[in-house]
Amino acid sequence: MVDSQFDTAVAAYESSMEEMPFREHVEAYSFLNAVGEVAGRNVLDLGCGSGLYARRLRRAGAARAVGMDESAAMVEHARRREEREGLGVEYLAANAADPTAGELPDIAGSFDVVTAVYVLPYAPSQDALQGFCATARRALRATGGRFVAAVLNPEFSTDPQWYRGYGMLLSSQESPEEGTPGHLRAWVGPEVLDLDFFRWSTAAHEQALEAAGFDGVSWIRPTVSDEGRARYGDAFWANYLDCPHALIIDAHASPEAVPDSPASTAEDTSAAPHQ
Repeated sequence: MVDSQFDTAVAAYESSMEEMPFREHVEAYSFLNAVGEVAGRNVLDLGCGSGLYARRLRRAGAARAVGMDESAAMVEHARRREEREGLGVEYLAANAADPTAGELPDIAGSFDVVTAVYVLPYAPSQDALQGFCATARRALRATGGRFVAAVLNPEFSTDPQWYRGYGMLLSSQESPEEGTPGHLRAWVGPEVLDLDFFRWSTAAHEQALEAAGFDGVSWIRPTVSDEGRARYGDAFWANYLDCPHALIIDAHASPEAVPDSPASTAEDTSAAPHQ
């Protein structure tokens, strides 16, 4: 498997929920609220990293929780934790940007909900962006389901100090081009996390989702938990809430609208278009 920029970030990623207040009190609070009730449902977490959300979804009652990540180091760490904790979370090393990942055994058509936290911003091309969405749709049941994803806000602040109080510095070229590169530097306790990302517009996200078989796409702005407001005060959160660096997408899968696999498309190019 190709090395991932996340292979060396395991320690920082694992501790970031405790070290960065916005992750628990804004990100996790808002994201899990958007996901909603998972008791008795099968959930796949794309780009699961060290398993932070896969574990939380399992503890919230998911009947089956599976984490998929391209980083072998992240998956290895998550599996070691699973051996110790015995939550019943499964982990799979695979690149979710490759739409065939959604066709793997025990993945295809197996899930009620697919989640992804900061995964789509790492798509380096529109094909990869659509690949993530196609993987999500193929993993969902043919009858439908939901894809809930925390993504980079297409209109995040380009003021280099805007998110510094939350432990982050985001920088990006000023360019209207889709997929413009950017960089995230995050201070996680003693660790410094440096990651490259790509900027995609609202339209690019929605086009990728539609092509993969999703409709009814909603964009959700994050909010702060009561505990976060009480602990840090409203003034602390003002900048972030005014222009958050991330938004949440809630996309509903169209029943039966599962994208053709690359193999089947290549085998039969004469097939009539879907109505």
